Amino acid sequence: MTMSLRDNAAEWKPIYDVSEVYWVINLNPDGYAYTWTNDRMWRKTRRPNPGSSCVGTDPNRNYDFGYGRNDGSSPSACSETFRGPNANSENEIRTTTTFLTNLANSKIIAGFMCMHSYSQLWLSPWGYHSSSTDDEVEQDQLGLAATTALTEWYGTRYRYGPISRVLYHASGGSVDWAYGYLGIKYSYTPELRPASANPGFQLPPSQIIPSGQETNAAVVVWLRRCLGLGK
Repeated sequence: MTMSLRDNAAEWKPIYDVSEVYWVINLNPDGYAYTWTNDRMWRKTRRPNPGSSCVGTDPNRNYDFGYGRNDGSSPSACSETFRGPNANSENEIRTTTTFLTNLANSKIIAGFMCMHSYSQLWLSPWGYHSSSTDDEVEQDQLGLAATTALTEWYGTRYRYGPISRVLYHASGGSVDWAYGYLGIKYSYTPELRPASANPGFQLPPSQIIPSGQETNAAVVVWLRRCLGLGK
């Protein structure tokens, strides 16, 4: 399948005609900068932890919903999944959740997405426990539709379903917060290419454009469903 930039714009125009789409390209800029100077695999923030030589908090364990529940995060400052000293301790999380909460007071937020890598998964709530959400059937239906559109490009296979059952328990995560606190039904975390630890987070440059093309197809399906625009 091929698509030009003009085709891509045509896909997005009906979405932008009826909605506002907010993109946060990098929620952890200090941590990202550190990956280019010291540790390419760094994932946490860079705020010092008092009483510890270990720096940073996993921002996706710091949200104030399901925080610290069911072994889905670590209380150790030296862990990769350290949840922080308390929910919303990280400025990155505190400011963005405040923005979204204020936005929800004046507008309908139809969908929420937090993109990660890697594993080729399309994940929905819950992460902090294994019970079904009230909307799991519809969340799975959209997960299937989005990943089917993605697969049509290069045959890339994704699994979909709740974080806790498809992957593992993860507490204090953004998607649980968006669904549980703000009530956004279609809240997802896609885990993009590749499928395995080899090459893991270091996706070869040759796969960047294909990954973007197939992901775009899935995101368009997701947004259209969120906005009631059909398939």
